[in-house]
Amino acid sequence: MPLHRLQQDLQAHLLNGSVEILPHIAQAPPLSPQSRLAIYRNAYVSRLTEALRSSFGKLHQVLGDEVFAAAAAAFIAERPSRTRSIRWFGHHLADFLARTAPYEAQPIVAELARVEWALTEVFDAGDASSLRREDLLQTAPQHWGELTFTFHPSVRTLSLAWNTTAVWQSLDAGLTAPAPQKSAAAVTWLLWRQNLQNHFRSVDAVEATALAWAMDGAPFAQVCEQLRHLLAEEQIPMQAAALVAAWADSGILIMG
Repeated sequence: MPLHRLQQDLQAHLLNGSVEILPHIAQAPPLSPQSRLAIYRNAYVSRLTEALRSSFGKLHQVLGDEVFAAAAAAFIAERPSRTRSIRWFGHHLADFLARTAPYEAQPIVAELARVEWALTEVFDAGDASSLRREDLLQTAPQHWGELTFTFHPSVRTLSLAWNTTAVWQSLDAGLTAPAPQKSAAAVTWLLWRQNLQNHFRSVDAVEATALAWAMDGAPFAQVCEQLRHLLAEEQIPMQAAALVAAWADSGILIMG
């Protein structure tokens, strides 16, 4: 049998338990061909579980060894690794937890996975030169309406319905995590990296709206227009300009 076919059959066994490769496994007592194959299959699952544990350390703390291992095994069975780099394995874990029993009964579990994955993306994102507040002042007042903004590659936003960030922060500080608590309304969180350090903070409805439109490429005038149902007319220009200045100070705007 050609080598590439053997490789495909071995991969099929690792991914879905196919036994097409079994007749081509040499007898080598005392282990049977099935036992020898099991070594590779167990190693495959073990390595991917280790990768998940590395990416989702806080989730592992919350679930404990046995529950986390069971969740990882179920996820691996449903979502085999499809990328060359193991770094990207786990991208869909939060969605898996959100719709799979028994984890779906505790929505904060999926949210915690979503926060951890986002923070990993934030840390691994590319870098770029930040726009300073002084750079914004170089734009003539009459041209601010058409001004658009480019955001740092690390910037992410998440909508969270639970006290997930409080749980993350407590665990990160080595403290006992607070009990899960659902917010009265979902809260938007801004995540970014500055000076090799991850940051995140909640944003109110005004900033969340401005961020969403600005990150989608809307010019400043259109961003202001979207704030009409949240702010009094006379407040909009100054409030929107203050938000842009704060974004620049945080390093989330870059030279476009």
